[in-house]
Amino acid sequence: MRPRPSRRAEVVAALVCVAGATTVPLLPHHPLASAAAVLAPVLLLLVVALRRRLVWTAAGAALMAAGDVVFRLLWWAQGTPVVPSVADVAFVLGYLALLRAAHLAAGPGRSGATLDALIVVAGPAAVVAAAVHGPLAALAVTGTPLQTAQALVAPLFDLALLVLVVRASVVGALTRPQAAALQTAVVLLLVGNAGYLVLVDLAPGLLRPWLGAPFGLAFSLAALAASAPAPTRPAPRTSPSGSRLVLALLPASACLPAAVLVLQGVVGAGVDWQVLGTGALLAAVLSTLRLHGALRVAGDQARELERLAHVDDLTGLPNRRACSAAAERLAGADETPVALALLDLDRFKAVNDSLGHAGGDALLRAAARAWSAVLPAGADLHRWGGEEFVLLLGGAAAERAEVLVQDLRLATPAPHTVSAGLVARRPGEDAASLLARADALLYLAKEGGRDRVCTDASPAPAPAPADDDAGAPRPGTPASSS
Repeated sequence: MRPRPSRRAEVVAALVCVAGATTVPLLPHHPLASAAAVLAPVLLLLVVALRRRLVWTAAGAALMAAGDVVFRLLWWAQGTPVVPSVADVAFVLGYLALLRAAHLAAGPGRSGATLDALIVVAGPAAVVAAAVHGPLAALAVTGTPLQTAQALVAPLFDLALLVLVVRASVVGALTRPQAAALQTAVVLLLVGNAGYLVLVDLAPGLLRPWLGAPFGLAFSLAALAASAPAPTRPAPRTSPSGSRLVLALLPASACLPAAVLVLQGVVGAGVDWQVLGTGALLAAVLSTLRLHGALRVAGDQARELERLAHVDDLTGLPNRRACSAAAERLAGADETPVALALLDLDRFKAVNDSLGHAGGDALLRAAARAWSAVLPAGADLHRWGGEEFVLLLGGAAAERAEVLVQDLRLATPAPHTVSAGLVARRPGEDAASLLARADALLYLAKEGGRDRVCTDASPAPAPAPADDDAGAPRPGTPASSS
C-alpha cells in the first residue's frame, strides 16, 4: 500500500531535518542556523504528534521547543550558556511528558520486559556515567549544588526514557523501524546531554557549533517514528526471551562496562573502577535475575507441557498415555492386587448421529464428572479414547473392584448406559494382557445386551437382539446431566 501524501511529506521533512542537523555544525557558525537545526525537528515532531493525536508526545515536543528557545535567548544575551535557568523548567516538564508517552506506548507488558530493558540500558549507563564522572566532580567543586543537580537531571531522564523505549520494543508496541529510530533518538539525546558536560570541561570551543547536532538528529528520528504506522500485530507478550535484537543486546550490554574497564587499563588511561565496576556488578546482578526468571518460566512451561501430554483436554481425566504408564507401574508390583475395568458408553455413535458431536462431547464430560464423584481415593479413572474409559484399581480398592464398577454403571448420566469388562491380574500378567482380557469381556457385555459388567467369573451371556438403535436418545433429548 502506497503511503498517504501527508505521511510522505512528513518523511521528507524529517529527512531534511536530519540533513540540516548533520551539516549545520560543519558550516560557519550562525546562531539562527544552529537554532533552526534543533527547533525545526522539534516543531516537526509537534506537528506529527498532533496529527496522530499523540497528546503527551506533542506536549513534550512543545515544552522542549519552548525550553530551547529560552536557553538560546539567554545564551545570546549573556554570551555564555546560562545554567541553571528558567529553560530547565520547560526541559524537565518536557521530559516528564515524553516519559508518560513512552510509558503509555509500552503498556503494562510483563515484568521480564522491564528487566530486559534495564539490562540493555545498564551497560551503556555505566559507560556514560564514567565519561561524565570527571566533569561532574569538577563541577561539584567549582559550581553550586543547583548547577550540579541540573547537569545530572537530563542524562538521568534520558536513561529512564531509553528504558521505556526498549521496553516498548520488547513487548511489541513498536515496529522494528520505529524501535530502531526511537532507540537511536534517545541515545543521541543522552550523547548530547552527556557530551555537553564533557565539552564544557574539556573542549568548550566545540560546544557552540556541535551542541545542537545530536538533539536535532534525535527529534528528527522521533518525528520519523511518530509518522510511521503502528504495528498491526503486536508481538506475543508471553515470550520470556523478547526479540532477537534484545537477546543480542543483553550480553553485549552486560559486558560493556567490563570491556571499557579493560580498555582503559590497556591504553594506560585513568581507570574509573568505581563507576565501571559498579556498572558491571549491576549488569551481572540484573542478568542473573533475568536468567532466573527465564529458567522459572521454562520450568513452568515444561511442567505444563508434561501435564498436557498426560491429560485429556475434553474430560480433564488422565489420558491413554498416562493410563499405559500407570498400568505398567501397577503390573510391575507383583505383591499388589490389581484390577482393571474397560468401560464403553453404549450406543455412543447414535448419540453423535442424533445430537451431533457437541452432544457426544457433553456426554463424555458428564460421564467423567459423575464417575469421578463416586470413586474412592486410590481408584484411577482414565479416558482411553473415543467413548472408552479405563478404571485402574490397586491394593484394597482392587478387592472391591466389582462393587466400584457397578457404582460407575449406576452413576452413568441417564438415559445413557455403560458396559464394562473387569479383570483381576493373574500372577506374572502384564498390562497388555490385562487390557486384552478386559476388552474381550467388554465385548461379551455388549453382546449380552449392554448396561452390564462382565468379569472373569461371569457366565457367558446369551446374545442379545441386534437393536443398535434401541435406547438411543431421541433428537432433542439432553445428551448429559450434571
